[in-house]
Amino acid sequence: MFIRILIISLLVISVPGYGQKDYSSIDKNSERVPDSLATYAEIAQFLTKDLSSDEDKARAIYYWIARNIEYNLPQLYLNKRYFSTEEIILEVLQNRSGVCQHYSELFHAMARSADLTSYVITGYTRNVFDRIDEFSHSWNAIQLDSNFYMIDVTWAAGYVQDGKYVHKFRDAFFLKTPVEFLQDHMPFDPIWQCIDNPLTYEDFLSRNYKKLEVPGAYNFIDSISLFEELSKPEQLDHSNRRIRENKPNNSLIRNRIDENILQISYWNYIRAIDTLNSGIENYNEYISLKNWQFRNPKTEDSRIKELIDHASSGVYAANDMMYRLFSSNQELNDLIVEQRNRMPAIISDIEREKDFVDRYLRKWKPLRIFMFLKL
Repeated sequence: MFIRILIISLLVISVPGYGQKDYSSIDKNSERVPDSLATYAEIAQFLTKDLSSDEDKARAIYYWIARNIEYNLPQLYLNKRYFSTEEIILEVLQNRSGVCQHYSELFHAMARSADLTSYVITGYTRNVFDRIDEFSHSWNAIQLDSNFYMIDVTWAAGYVQDGKYVHKFRDAFFLKTPVEFLQDHMPFDPIWQCIDNPLTYEDFLSRNYKKLEVPGAYNFIDSISLFEELSKPEQLDHSNRRIRENKPNNSLIRNRIDENILQISYWNYIRAIDTLNSGIENYNEYISLKNWQFRNPKTEDSRIKELIDHASSGVYAANDMMYRLFSSNQELNDLIVEQRNRMPAIISDIEREKDFVDRYLRKWKPLRIFMFLKL
């Protein structure tokens, strides 16, 4: 299960285009993707197979998504939850429509499959009336050599006019500098501003961009590298620390903190489930060997002991992790409670078999066969 609230904005904003290269031939080729290609990896491979530079590969993916994925305006208000990024990507490719999380996750997946360094950024935006928009938004960052650039495929795909979505490609949101994007895109986590002198939320709100005129000392590149090495719960926890240090000043930011806390609980739940499954896999292998009285195949005593010990350690570790978990989300908490309720029976089976193994290994080998007659 992957819990992520998708509440996104779509705005009509004009910014200067990148304007450094003629991408017409790349764009034209991006219109030739065969309908038979179904997966994001297949499409990305077709788009980038004859391109040598990362910039050109990013352009081909950006253009294809913007031209082929329509914004699903009614979905903006559904507050739909997804269980994995794979589910998001599958949905957008099947329906050829979605909201900003679909655009950014699809771009990220396609970029990564083409060996590009891409990131998904969540935050909020300044709308056409120069106000903070009521919905959160997501976009992408991409690293070309040592430089970071911003991409907003959602805004490139079209705009809302008179309450209706107009699907029309606008070439103004590709490879913008972080400073350019900070005019109307503010990441929740300051690290994703990708500048050496990050703005505060208050700076963004009041349009105080004086910091951008002077160099700073914040090494965001090293911070991102360290961030990438963390586990998912650690990433979310570190992100929340930075968000709080930047003094949240609106409900969108506070909601993001709460959402990160929810996702921390979710990822810790997944870690507990993985630990439990590892223990159960060892237990099932042990039982399979025991059913053949450890003779088909012949099993060394050390292997029997190893399997039951690993089974025990996995199950007990998972049990401890489950009892440390709690979520304010009822759906997730129900799953946690369900797993807790399973644990006594599993532990009882493990203890019974640990006792059997202990007696079995202490038994003189010629007499061990009689132990199975009692089962």
